[in-house]
Amino acid sequence: MPTKKVTNKKVVDKKEEVKAVKPVEEKKVETKPAEEKKAPAEKATAEKKAPAKKEEAKPAEKKKVAVKKVAAEKKASAKKEKVKPAEEKKAPAKKVAAEKKAPAKKPATTKKASTKKTTTKKTTTKKATTKKMTKEEQYAKLSLDTCLDLAKAMSMDVTRESIIQQLILNPDVKSVSENLVNKYQLTGKFNFEEDGYDEGLVEVLVSKVFETADIKPQKPEDLQADVAHALNYKFTDVVADGEEYKDQFDTMRKVLMIAQHKDIHDSKKLEEEVGVDVEKFVEEFMDLAYSVLKTWKYEDVDYYEHFIFAVLSQLEDLHNKYSNRIMMDVADLYILHGDYGLGDADYAYILRENQIKDYIYYRYASIYEGVDKDKAKQIANQALQFVDDRFTYYPNIIAVLEG
Repeated sequence: MPTKKVTNKKVVDKKEEVKAVKPVEEKKVETKPAEEKKAPAEKATAEKKAPAKKEEAKPAEKKKVAVKKVAAEKKASAKKEKVKPAEEKKAPAKKVAAEKKAPAKKPATTKKASTKKTTTKKTTTKKATTKKMTKEEQYAKLSLDTCLDLAKAMSMDVTRESIIQQLILNPDVKSVSENLVNKYQLTGKFNFEEDGYDEGLVEVLVSKVFETADIKPQKPEDLQADVAHALNYKFTDVVADGEEYKDQFDTMRKVLMIAQHKDIHDSKKLEEEVGVDVEKFVEEFMDLAYSVLKTWKYEDVDYYEHFIFAVLSQLEDLHNKYSNRIMMDVADLYILHGDYGLGDADYAYILRENQIKDYIYYRYASIYEGVDKDKAKQIANQALQFVDDRFTYYPNIIAVLEG
């Protein structure tokens, strides 16, 4: 209880200090009009100045002393009490300002945080999904073109068409896939985790080809009918011959695929397998190609050359019999399409590798008759040193020289 009384006294003293200080400040303000009236009553003021100053000064001094004493005694407490309210007032102001600013920033921070969280969650989800996917699921998502590209990356020389041909001969996807894996020796060669593919891709590729193509198993009777039609075909005009060439090309490709699949290298054995006269069909096909490709594009000649040599390379007996003829056919076609360099090189090779040259020179000279007559005569002159009237084509060479 004594502490409370002391506290009350402090409060009273503070009030007195406030009251005491305020009158002093008011009197100082009032002294200014007194100075203004110095001139009209110098004498009166001179007499009154001393007592006025004394009276005013004394109470001022006493009051100041009292203020100083009170301030000295209660300096610490007064400062603490005065400072605290000031700090308390400032603090709320800052807090209010901070609170006012904070709401504007907090939503933005919250949005950023939530956006980051959402992005992180999405990324995490995707990664988790990729990791959980099996090899088969990843293969299933690949397109056919991507599978073909990956097959090339594994050094496989396959196309959609080549796989279709194999499926026509053998519509068993698993069997065709195993044949390809064995052919290119892919077992254990690639690792899915490191390379992104392995031999398991082959079956996926073959399956996708099988699903996207209208594959009908080749029946022997169908192939026999196609070959029979080719052997009985008569040349008519450019358009009809062109369509027939496409059909025969497709039929010849089926014959070649059967020979490759059955590992047959002789035309007679292949004839027993498919029931058609393979040699006659090859002759018919070469005749039609030579006639049609004269008016087709240069690229078609190049494509035909690679294909027909693939047929002859598979059937060794036919290669020995028709290799010179097919080389001259292709050389003629290149010359007619303006590639004289390649055509001349082919003929030079044939002449160098063959002892009987009259027919070769005749073919070589005659193809230039409609292109360059002077060169045709020059070739015929070169032929005279190798042929004489004993050879079958000697008169024909002379005809070229005279023409």
